[in-house]
Amino acid sequence: MLPDTIERAVRSLPTIIRSGRRVNGLFRLMKSPLLWEHAYQQIAPNKGAMTPGVDGKTLDGFSPETVRSIIDRLADGSYRPKPVRRVYIPKANGKKRPLGVPTTEDKLVQEVARTLLEQIYEPLFSQHSHGFRKERSCQTALESIRAKWTGVKWLIDVDVVGYFDNIDHDVLIGLLEKRIADRRFVRLIRGLLKAGYIENWVYHRTYSGTPQGGVVSPMLANIYLHELDMFMEARIASFTKGDRRGFSKDYRRIRNRTSYLRRNVDALRAQGLADSSKIASMLEEIGRLKAERATVPASDALDPNYRRLRYCRYADDFLIGVTGSKAEARQLMDEVRVFLTDTLKLEMSAEKSGIRKATDGARFLGYEVCTSTNTNPHKAIFNGRPTLRRGLSGSSTTRVGATMKPSVRVVGPRCASQATWR
Repeated sequence: MLPDTIERAVRSLPTIIRSGRRVNGLFRLMKSPLLWEHAYQQIAPNKGAMTPGVDGKTLDGFSPETVRSIIDRLADGSYRPKPVRRVYIPKANGKKRPLGVPTTEDKLVQEVARTLLEQIYEPLFSQHSHGFRKERSCQTALESIRAKWTGVKWLIDVDVVGYFDNIDHDVLIGLLEKRIADRRFVRLIRGLLKAGYIENWVYHRTYSGTPQGGVVSPMLANIYLHELDMFMEARIASFTKGDRRGFSKDYRRIRNRTSYLRRNVDALRAQGLADSSKIASMLEEIGRLKAERATVPASDALDPNYRRLRYCRYADDFLIGVTGSKAEARQLMDEVRVFLTDTLKLEMSAEKSGIRKATDGARFLGYEVCTSTNTNPHKAIFNGRPTLRRGLSGSSTTRVGATMKPSVRVVGPRCASQATWR
């Protein structure tokens, strides 16, 4: 835990950001040795904490003198982030992905910066964002889909080409400057981005992207795609239409015919013709209609007056669900492509992105997400009470019979751990 004075200063950052003001004084906060001790405590238990960077030093050399040296160099402007050491780790498909290993000093600097950025941005981040955030995970992302995506007809699967390698540094710095007024802090982040990497003893400059494996990289990646989250939230608000779906054509036909027959039955009984063959014929038809009603959906899946838009993101993986027409799904996909290109300077993969029927499913976080139809009968709500019966007076119920309700299924292996970032 941080001491009270430092913790109060750090915890005041969300209040400042919620008020609409830009944050200042971050570089001054970084001069507190206590913040660096906290950073060490956060990094030390992690797998890979003792992996050396290009300078060959490890975290076991941490000392108050090390901290004082870093603080002094930050204060006088002589601190320069070192290039990360590039290594390759195996992927599940047999290929390898690059991983940047910062020096011990840079790990500490990144963790201090990450702690401050988290206080600033966590209150702003979207409920639809689940990657690399406290109390959020692959599981919370998938549970949100399972709980809220019922009725989705189309799945928009978007693949961003080389996201972590193609984050535009100027765009990212511009986004940071929208919230942070401390120029020295922003300059420090730019220095971390531009540090480059060393592979096979050869130095390479970095013109875009965040180093995969950097302590601060997941936070910066979330800050970048927070703009997409805000774009999607605005689109969800404008796309949503109607309180509930209308009844399907077949369901309305059955309901209207049944109501007509019941009124006639009631009228004949009122005339004292309870044993009439006509009543028997009508009741027989009502029985057939009831059986037919159990085989048709109550709601109109293509009701043009009912639309919903769903969205879920985990790091650079995101999925969009559309309750509407395929033309609307296609338009939304085009809007997302234009936003990624024009605003975030990112490219959508035409080959890997597409629109799929929700019943066919789409792959998300290693799971298959799809909808299925439940044809089990459901109890009706009649005068506030559940019942399987319906009176012959023609009184309506809020829900009757089987509805063939679509539900969301999520099938697949367990998600990968977040720990690979640190």
